[in-house]
Amino acid sequence: MRLGLICDGEPGLGACQRLGCALAHAGAAVTLISTAPPAGRPGTPAGASNDALGWLPLAPLAAATSDLVQGFDALGVFLEGSALTAFRSAHQQAAELRGRPACLLFTGPFRPLCGDALMADLLPRLGYDLIAVQGEAQRQELDWLLRSCGRSGQAQVMLGLWCLPTEPIGHAPPQDPVLLVLDNAQVPPSPFANRVLYQRLRSIALETPSWQVRLQPDAPLPPDPSDWPETSLLWHGLQDRQRPANLQLGEGDDLLLALMQASACLGIGSSWLITAMVWGKPTVVLGDYGIRTEFNGPLFFGSGCMARLADSLPLERLRERPAVNAAWLDARGWGIADGPARLLRQLEALRP
Repeated sequence: MRLGLICDGEPGLGACQRLGCALAHAGAAVTLISTAPPAGRPGTPAGASNDALGWLPLAPLAAATSDLVQGFDALGVFLEGSALTAFRSAHQQAAELRGRPACLLFTGPFRPLCGDALMADLLPRLGYDLIAVQGEAQRQELDWLLRSCGRSGQAQVMLGLWCLPTEPIGHAPPQDPVLLVLDNAQVPPSPFANRVLYQRLRSIALETPSWQVRLQPDAPLPPDPSDWPETSLLWHGLQDRQRPANLQLGEGDDLLLALMQASACLGIGSSWLITAMVWGKPTVVLGDYGIRTEFNGPLFFGSGCMARLADSLPLERLRERPAVNAAWLDARGWGIADGPARLLRQLEALRP
């Protein structure tokens, strides 16, 4: 089966590379369609390689109306919001003007989401030929949305946690224990709140010299540090002229390696906390800010990993934290091992 995966920058590009590699391993011929070229990334599925993917340098709307996409059996459209509606409308109109059938279109969330955030993500995907959700939790919410909208005939499939790496790339941990703090540059959205959190982490580093505390961006920051947002912990670390030696600033490109080396992980709402949980890292989802949609809090409700920062001290207590709730993790899609094969079977069944 010949598939095109359409995205527009990160985080969709990284997620589509992972899905594309998994689909290629399952026997499909996959081409990424994006303005940015696919990069070599660690953490691709076992047996897969980025070399197996083609690349077509087109912007999404240009691809929607291009003759070049007519050779695909199906197109995966991993955009968000109004871009989804614009792509589907343009593609269908172009096909009608040419007197040809439109390509089979599939789509789905490329972040772990739930609740209001998931509903907002799914609404513009309604009407696509196939919606791919990650696990049972998302499937149930999609079913509720379809019933409320009177769209009971919408085709769907569960893919599993395809958008995050869940297979360790393998690396020996460092001798000193490492607390990895996953920094989402927009959470909390207040520079003051981020400064308060940075000062608390700075005090923890000073009080625990035997631990390394690493502030790790969960997405690449601008190359020029002067462009870093004040809502990033790393920005506050950069302003600290007397930063403790064991309080480190990580690089965005080192995220997977940093996760592998971590002795424990901490964050507010980063999706990458799920990777840490799957890899068996003691994980704390900071509950100091409440369970708020804009902080991705509802996603982690029921994980068993939410705790206040004060209750995680001293850091040695992190080693004793209970493992993630396995039922919660399975409902997010971790228990689905044959997602790419499921998708291919469903697409074959939908082909005219």
